[in-house]
Amino acid sequence: MKPAIFTSFDETIPLTQAIPMIRDAGFEAVSFGARPQQSDCTTAHARDAIRKLIDASGMTIDSLHAPFPEADRLFSLDETERSESIRQCRISLDAAADLDGKIVVIHLIQPYGIPPGEVRNKMIERGRRSVGALADYAADRGVKLALENGQKRDYDQVLAGLLAEFNDPHVGLCYDSGHENVQGTCFKLLEQFADRLLTVHIHDNRGSDTHTLPYEGTIDWDRFREILHGLHYAGNLLLEVHMHHSQFKDHKVFLAEARKRAHKLLQPPLEDHKQ
Repeated sequence: MKPAIFTSFDETIPLTQAIPMIRDAGFEAVSFGARPQQSDCTTAHARDAIRKLIDASGMTIDSLHAPFPEADRLFSLDETERSESIRQCRISLDAAADLDGKIVVIHLIQPYGIPPGEVRNKMIERGRRSVGALADYAADRGVKLALENGQKRDYDQVLAGLLAEFNDPHVGLCYDSGHENVQGTCFKLLEQFADRLLTVHIHDNRGSDTHTLPYEGTIDWDRFREILHGLHYAGNLLLEVHMHHSQFKDHKVFLAEARKRAHKLLQPPLEDHKQ
């Protein structure tokens, strides 16, 4: 397991600057965020440029995140809107296959606050169809589809149902620590779906989704370490962190702290007694 980080720790920085900065901080793997203004993967030319940057840095790509919010309407009752979200997700899957990204993370956002009943049931059915189509598309390209947990329990109930239905090796969970902390339920989902874990989005907060560094918020990271090291997880420890709400405002310092804190999380709990 290696530390990895999203290139979008400051999405205003172009990739030509962000990737060397990340490598200089000691990271060996990166993930591309959901904001295409920094990491456009939609064309062959753009992917070729990204591949050259990654190869020159000596790093690997952990995963790609489908565009947000363009790809987040997979449950929409508007067929035009739903089809466009599927198209956007397929572009990300194509990009992952071209870039050897291995995993594409998608949201399952349906309008929050929809009460149980006919409308919600129809939306979930549309979502099932969307995920089914994307699962097949991913499998055909040798890419894995990771369904990300959310910030509300009704979202995660749908997630659990989809993971149960699509019980295939190429479909699994992206565990987002910050999202579950918003609910105050860490680390129930991580333990419940440990055998389906494909990648992680690790970040901290104090009850709202601020994407700060581990140990800047209220998550019990000692407990996280205990659980993580008890899993049969072979992926990277991927930080989905952003400078905006962090106490560290200098890029170099922020990335150094990110690497330091990721390394601490990777240490087995028994290491605490040796220090």
